[in-house]
Amino acid sequence: MKSDKSKNFFKGSLKREFLLLSIISFLIIVSGIIISIRIDNQNSISNLINIFNKTYIEMERYINKLDDNSKAYFNDVSNLNNVNAAIIDIDGNIYMKSENVEETKIDTNKIEKIFHNEYSDGNTYQRYDVSLDGKDYNLLIWREKVGNEIFIKIILVISSSFLLSIFIIYFYAFRKVKYIGKLTEGINEFSSGNLDYRIIENGKDELGVLAKGMNSMAENLKNSIELERNQEKLKSELITNVSHDLRTPLTSIIGYLQLIDNEKTIEDNRKRYTKIALNKSYKLKELIGDLFEYSKLQSNTVAINKSNVNIIEIIEQSIGELYIDAIKRNITFTKKYDYSNLSLNVDSMKIGRVFENILSNSIKYGLENSSVFIGINDSVEEVTISVENEIEQEALEDVDKIFNRFYRGNESRNSQVSGSGLGLAIAKSIVDLHNGDIYAECYENLFKIYVKIPK
Repeated sequence: MKSDKSKNFFKGSLKREFLLLSIISFLIIVSGIIISIRIDNQNSISNLINIFNKTYIEMERYINKLDDNSKAYFNDVSNLNNVNAAIIDIDGNIYMKSENVEETKIDTNKIEKIFHNEYSDGNTYQRYDVSLDGKDYNLLIWREKVGNEIFIKIILVISSSFLLSIFIIYFYAFRKVKYIGKLTEGINEFSSGNLDYRIIENGKDELGVLAKGMNSMAENLKNSIELERNQEKLKSELITNVSHDLRTPLTSIIGYLQLIDNEKTIEDNRKRYTKIALNKSYKLKELIGDLFEYSKLQSNTVAINKSNVNIIEIIEQSIGELYIDAIKRNITFTKKYDYSNLSLNVDSMKIGRVFENILSNSIKYGLENSSVFIGINDSVEEVTISVENEIEQEALEDVDKIFNRFYRGNESRNSQVSGSGLGLAIAKSIVDLHNGDIYAECYENLFKIYVKIPK
């Protein structure tokens, strides 16, 4: 549980950045202290050596005896230069010293270790050879470090480093707060309905991810609203079209039934009117069936029952069912394929409806005394079925609209053609359910529909 919390802590970029800033600030302070101490030590040692050399020169010039006058001068020079000094022999015995030196004997072993960097007591030492009364001695000069001076310098360094760290953190926080202001501005724009507004996506931390998410949310919301508006528009158009397409045959049927019911109508006309009313009733039934099927397909609640079937059999079955309709217009079906067995994983009933609608459309809108050419291309990933026929050049105004519901091309030319105007719209919905593609091409008077079904 503890490890999960630590993972969540390090997961956020802002947390990492603030932690990194804290570490940088700490390193700045520590580095400042170390650098300051080193510089101070270097300066102090250099200055001290100069002072020690000056002290030695003054003492060496005037002190050559072990008498009281020499001792007094020795003490005055030491106090003047603020150093500790002592003249010792090889064993560390003191023969002359400044008054601030309390030792009666110097530990020469310790001094040797200090000069060989094997030991340090924090003080700086310098050793010189001198001669008094004809004998050789060592002049040892040193100064003890003052703790208060070091402490004050450390405090100054820490304060300066801390102020620098505060400035860095403030500069970083100021940028983030400014960006949060941009996010707030974006929220206000979105809440006021301006879904075209976009926040500048800056960085990859949580604020950058938030900006990206807000832009994505606005885009999705905009698309949802547009989709809802389009759906409402389509519903309104559907109701209008359905009302018109239902009213027309119903009005006609009612009119013929009234004529049949009229006692003055002769028997021959009564039979003719009955046949006409019956045919229009069948067309009305077909329209209602197409509307019902199209509504189900558009509701995304239709399940497809796929199985491996021979697509050639389905196509040729559709050709057989429409053979009589084709003969009436002297239209022939021409197969431009040699396959007898081509297996596809599809819903056979629904795919059969696709080919039935496409071939029926070719018969209704194709030229009389022409042919409908059916081709098949089998590739590694998909099977493409094409249906090609001749039409009048003016019969199709916009090939991109043929899969829209109730679209029937040039109304003045096609008004006498029976049908609901939903055949190709239903075909497209079924192909979409199979993750396939359906589209049309038109070159002068040649009209061609392609159906691509993935394997």
